[in-house]
Amino acid sequence: MYYSPKILGLAGFSSTEDQMIGTVLNGIVFTLSTFIAIGMVDKSGRKPALKIGFGVMAVSMAAVGICMALLEAGTAPAWISYFAAVMTMVSIAGFGMSAGPIVWVLCSEIQPLKSREFGIACSTMTNWITCAIVGATFLTLVDTLGSAHTFWLYAVLNAFFIILTVAFVPETKNVTLEQIEKNLMSGKKLRNIGC
Repeated sequence: MYYSPKILGLAGFSSTEDQMIGTVLNGIVFTLSTFIAIGMVDKSGRKPALKIGFGVMAVSMAAVGICMALLEAGTAPAWISYFAAVMTMVSIAGFGMSAGPIVWVLCSEIQPLKSREFGIACSTMTNWITCAIVGATFLTLVDTLGSAHTFWLYAVLNAFFIILTVAFVPETKNVTLEQIEKNLMSGKKLRNIGC
């Protein structure tokens, strides 16, 4: 989202007008995809939504990496720029339907009541620091690794996030905040506090 014009420029959209139109479309996709999260989070649960979202982001970022490799090599057919733009939107949709909103839901649910303010402050700080790191390193990664390798790195990270979700994230669907807190305070492992 931070670098939509740059990514579209790398994909071959050289005019500022095309880049701005693409950026607006990315914002619309992100906004609309949050409605998927709203409808999905209580029906299928937090973990499935996160796993699907990270999977969508991993596959679409890998596809963007392939597009960028073809564009960098100068062997890309004309349609590859549009495919890269669409895959960028698919990645944004994956984020908007999962990690974007659901992380905030989970962070508010798993904090014990006595220290909820501190816990929310820590999780919010961690989220924004992580966003700042991604934002601050993207251009350096593109300059150092190249755009294809940068997107492949993001694809690998999203695949790794699926593993972290399976290993550590609790499923809190249909579990009361009181039960989650009771499980947490009784010493259950984090991934089991929603049981």
